[in-house]
Amino acid sequence: MAFLFDANTQRYIPLAPHHTVGRLASIVDTHLDRPYISKLHMTIEWRDEHWHVKNLGLNGTYVNGDFLAQGVSRPLVLGDDITLAEPNDPAFKVLDLSPPADMLWPLNDSQVPQPVVLARYHLLPEEENPELTLFLQDQQWYLEPVTGHEEPVTRLLNADDAVTFDNQQWRLIRAQVYGPTEARMQSIDKISQFEFVFDLSLDEESTQLYLQRDQQKFDLGERSHHYLLFLLARHRLEDIARGLACNSQGWVYAEQLALELGVDNTHMNIYIYRARKQLSDILPHAQVQNSLLERRGGKLRIGCDRFKVYKGGEIIEQSPKASSIVQPELSV
Repeated sequence: MAFLFDANTQRYIPLAPHHTVGRLASIVDTHLDRPYISKLHMTIEWRDEHWHVKNLGLNGTYVNGDFLAQGVSRPLVLGDDITLAEPNDPAFKVLDLSPPADMLWPLNDSQVPQPVVLARYHLLPEEENPELTLFLQDQQWYLEPVTGHEEPVTRLLNADDAVTFDNQQWRLIRAQVYGPTEARMQSIDKISQFEFVFDLSLDEESTQLYLQRDQQKFDLGERSHHYLLFLLARHRLEDIARGLACNSQGWVYAEQLALELGVDNTHMNIYIYRARKQLSDILPHAQVQNSLLERRGGKLRIGCDRFKVYKGGEIIEQSPKASSIVQPELSV
């Protein structure tokens, strides 16, 4: 996201898609308490794939010393200096012109900010050693701690809410507008419509995972968290074989699953978050958070009932709903 440097306050200012500057604090994004500044003096807005500055003030706006009369706008370029009403006032320096995006803004004014531009699913501060998971669902951002709890507490994040990780505070900036069309698009892919194909080595030390639906096929590679998904699939396959109803299939206590994996609950939760992130990246229009893995009463299960399991290249089990297609290019 674009931002300015305010030479007067020595602060960095992230730009909203329609950013207003002026003297009336109740209606502007950036407040300037100076008598010669108009109540609504200037806007900076994103349109036609560019940022534009527009003067609304009676006393004008200057860009690199060039005067903009009331109602006049011009595109911005990196390095522009913007002053309002008085050309000798401290300037706003244009330091970044990235398109609008939801992001985490660092609350540290002592250095040039390095904001975290948000996709749909994040492990923070990094995937290998996460403290938090941040995800978008139904046009809202949610936060979960990576802890040893059976069911981590999910927190709704609103614009300007603070987030702390890696010993630093950040602020959620909402810039992206999600319309009804995009909201519908995000719900098209359903995890339950895909078939999970697991290919295990003979010693079960490595697990390859494929997803397929009709003519679609995704190779998710070999990951440690795929074995967690396989164990949950195995529990569901066992319950299917026992004839349990769909809503009773595959539930296993978190402690038992961690024991089967040979890890503690915190490490198991990291596997869960990594699995969700990988599928969110591959299926950008799927609601992965609550559909890949379901939770209730200290138990969890995989949210799908279509599986094939290969070991050493030979199929060893599959669910009744699995397709009849034999997987090519599996390990031997």
